[in-house]
Amino acid sequence: MRTILLFMAIAMLASCSSNASSDTVPEGFHADVLLPITPIKDQGSSELCWIYAMLATLETDRLAMGDSINLSPLWCARQYLCEQSQRAFLCEDTISMRGTLPEAYEIINSHGLMPFDSYKADQEKLSAVRPSARNLYLTARTLAAQKSSLRELYEATSNILNTTLAPAPHLVFLYSMEYTPQEFAESVSLPGEWIALTSFSHHPYFSSFPLEIPDNRQQHKVLNLPLDSLLSVIDHSLDSRHPVAWEGGMRMINKKKVKDSKKKIENISEFTAFRQQLFEQNILTDDHCMSIIGYGHTPDNKRYYILKNSWGEDSGLYYLSRQDLLLRTILVMVKAETLQKQ
Repeated sequence: MRTILLFMAIAMLASCSSNASSDTVPEGFHADVLLPITPIKDQGSSELCWIYAMLATLETDRLAMGDSINLSPLWCARQYLCEQSQRAFLCEDTISMRGTLPEAYEIINSHGLMPFDSYKADQEKLSAVRPSARNLYLTARTLAAQKSSLRELYEATSNILNTTLAPAPHLVFLYSMEYTPQEFAESVSLPGEWIALTSFSHHPYFSSFPLEIPDNRQQHKVLNLPLDSLLSVIDHSLDSRHPVAWEGGMRMINKKKVKDSKKKIENISEFTAFRQQLFEQNILTDDHCMSIIGYGHTPDNKRYYILKNSWGEDSGLYYLSRQDLLLRTILVMVKAETLQKQ
């Protein structure tokens, strides 16, 4: 049976492209856990899957609790551009729209949230994100060379983003209530409510460390768990009706290596060593993010996990086998209470 992880092109995945076709539901698949979701979004040609996945996870978590929210990825992208513009001005840092799930969560905690309808991300605006990043970098470096002030940088940044992405609201109006973006974010998720987890053997288990992946430019730390413990946390989270934000590698892996991995999966230590080898050889890396919203099984009792994507309705849900989930996961974010109850 065709699966997404073995047949997608590397170039397509490296940029979180939206040119892929929808995956096939496994034959005879029955969903055991399926959490509610907001409408499938489309990130277009942007590299913002890490923002879309984190927001989708928060949306599903609130929906599962009976709340109804739909969040704006463009708001988070705008705040990320503003942050990087300042770093480009002060530190000569580059501006990139790639990131990680912990970075998306940090943006939310620092700058708040905005409802989707208050700051919509249509394809024209999404296409403007990358050119805006280039423009902001050149502007920041020019102003730095001119010995300009941060106030002048902020004004220039705001003018550029207001033109390319549209002006951002200062307040959130929802259900006859008025919030600042920070107050609205805290009504959705409190700081520290979600935690990043990983599983690699080059650091001690049950310790936290900055995961060595290119997109982790801010050196966010993740908690390192044994691979079987990581899977147990994911399962427990879904069983507790909490989704999981997923960041992983969808790059095509040599078919023989994948076949060999099937032989190792029943021996968790061998499978862990196999994953570690792929990671050290840069075969396994983080090139896409989605939200795990459930799992189910086929008639032969093979478990598949259901992930919500951000490539539009035609590529809305994907199904990863237990083997693929274990093999491809770089990091996940779960509610801290899920880990505490394990």
